Amino acid sequence: MVTQGVHPGLGMAEYHDWKLDKNNLLAGPISCSMLKSFDANPYAWSLSDDIKQTEAMRIGSLFDAALTDPIALDNPDLFPDRPKLEPCEVAPFDSFRTKEAREWKAIKDQEGVRVVSQSVHETEIRNFQDAISAWEVKTGEELSRARKAAQQVMDHPIAGEIMNGAELQVGIIGDIGGIPAKCLLDILPSPDGDWPETIFDYKTTANGIDDESIRKTMGNFKLHWQAAFYRTMFNKFHPDRVCDQFGFIFQDVKTLEVRVITLHEDDLMLGTRAVKNALQNFAKCAHNGIKSRYLDKAPDLNLMPYHAISEDERLSAIENQEGGQS
Repeated sequence: MVTQGVHPGLGMAEYHDWKLDKNNLLAGPISCSMLKSFDANPYAWSLSDDIKQTEAMRIGSLFDAALTDPIALDNPDLFPDRPKLEPCEVAPFDSFRTKEAREWKAIKDQEGVRVVSQSVHETEIRNFQDAISAWEVKTGEELSRARKAAQQVMDHPIAGEIMNGAELQVGIIGDIGGIPAKCLLDILPSPDGDWPETIFDYKTTANGIDDESIRKTMGNFKLHWQAAFYRTMFNKFHPDRVCDQFGFIFQDVKTLEVRVITLHEDDLMLGTRAVKNALQNFAKCAHNGIKSRYLDKAPDLNLMPYHAISEDERLSAIENQEGGQS
């Protein structure tokens, strides 16, 4: 557990090591990413496995580390695909045909030790060395591109100014209703710079950074929830400063193009309402336990508006066409 307070330079490794135990919700920590997964269906969330890192998530973490926590690039967790040589013990026999060899292998099997012949071991070593060589080339290219991406951000006239003198990877640890809570700010601009009242988060995307694409990304990933949660945590537990706005530095992973936006206050307020509702649901579950919310209700459920409108327009066009032909 990380102690309560403000932790500049906390870093991703220590922050993510403090995880929520689904069997002890009151011990926390509450985080925004957890709330977003939890709130859609608490019962399903309670039975689900931890989210597995996708390739897009891994590359995003690599870019994020290059910009906000370069030391973390040495963290092996950023490279789960690194080839590994399975532990083994080389047998002192050419084969396992003899009684002595079989008895020796049986003992090792009982001990849970994997045994291989000398020839098999030599083959595994060669294959491992080839795999490591190929992986090092691939990883070197990824690291080079991540560092290039970070430099693009620093060279951007707006993003670079935000980064100048900013505190990075700032952990905010507090509690909500007595339950520990946490968030990790990517970028807290200098109070003496041009953005003293805005918290920024760095986001990579492969979906483009034009208006429509960013709006879809913000909606699909509920970034307004994150903005509201982070702003509330900061203003509640940071003793010397208040931030009213929240912004994002977006970077296209394909082109490395950078764009800075600030979230509209209406969307921050919407996020605040959504997070408040999710926190209330979480507190109820933490104190009373989680059960399916579909046990005692059978409500009417209508189509999503965009589905209904589309279907209505299609049928209206058919009916108008048929009416014109009669």
